[in-house]
Amino acid sequence: MSDLEVYLAEQARRLNLTPLTLGTASPETLHTYCAAVLHELAARGLLEGEREIGCYAAARASGN
Repeated sequence: MSDLEVYLAEQARRLNLTPLTLGTASPETLHTYCAAVLHELAARGLLEGEREIGCYAAARASGN
């Protein structure tokens, strides 16, 4: 399991979001979760957006 999967699952639990609660979730809750997903994807360089220093979007040094 990747760190992204763990993070997104933690955010869903924090917001009480599951496939069973999706239909009754408030627009604010859905917006909050969607924003977290999009932020993480942008931080990893998978979508356009802000890239924070120290995020996963930064290339890792090769070698020693």
